[in-house]
Amino acid sequence: MRFLLLLFLSLPLVATAALPVAVSVLPQKTFVKAVGGEAVAVQVLVGKGFDPVTWQPTPRQLAQLARARLYVRAGLPFEKGWMPRFRRINPSMKVLDMRQGIDPIRLAEGETDPHVWTDPRLVIRHAAQLRDALISLDPDNRPTYEAGHEELVRKLQALDQELSHKLAPLKGKAFLVFHPAWSYFARRYGLRQLAVEQEGKEPSARALARLIDEARRLGIHTLIVQPQFNSAMARVVAQALDARVVKVDPLDEDYFGSLRRLADLLVEEST
Repeated sequence: MRFLLLLFLSLPLVATAALPVAVSVLPQKTFVKAVGGEAVAVQVLVGKGFDPVTWQPTPRQLAQLARARLYVRAGLPFEKGWMPRFRRINPSMKVLDMRQGIDPIRLAEGETDPHVWTDPRLVIRHAAQLRDALISLDPDNRPTYEAGHEELVRKLQALDQELSHKLAPLKGKAFLVFHPAWSYFARRYGLRQLAVEQEGKEPSARALARLIDEARRLGIHTLIVQPQFNSAMARVVAQALDARVVKVDPLDEDYFGSLRRLADLLVEEST
């Protein structure tokens, strides 16, 4: 703790009075900046290319977190172990959970899928909670947060309408992923996500054989992977199906581009 205090004091002070906000992953930064604009300064814990399952904070990140007024958590695995320590470092920090008020998708062993942002309508719900949290901490910038919220909701509604129209002919269709990060996207648009990973682990030989048989029966020729995961198992599945491997990142800061890329890929797969 002494080391963290010294590091904290050595960090340069922010020249503006921007509200310090910490988030778990990059899509959350997109939402916070959309609502808060220049009134907020966003710290992202799990940066580009890092695996949120195995991520560990650096001392500098912990020192920065000691300044945060708001932490927006996503429900990712690392948060379970680290949140008590984050609270000890910064007891006065307000915490907003992106999963608040949603109908969670249950995974194996009682865990819930944290990737709620892959459903734009759930982000619309979260945006209102985010706006209110920012206003409560920084009432002087209420007009900025209200205007940013309205613009973000407008863009999310347009994205949802675009995806709904594009994916309507695919209702009931299945798509194959390595890591099951698109559950909320699939539920919103009437699709079915088949995942190679089971309970966060690579499948047994028997389970893998069943999955490959089902994917063949469904005529699936694309395996969607995340750039954070590099698995030999993905290559095995792709070879067995004579399928291409395509990277689509649910943790991309370009949130709108990521969802559009997935939708276009699924439409292309179906033609």
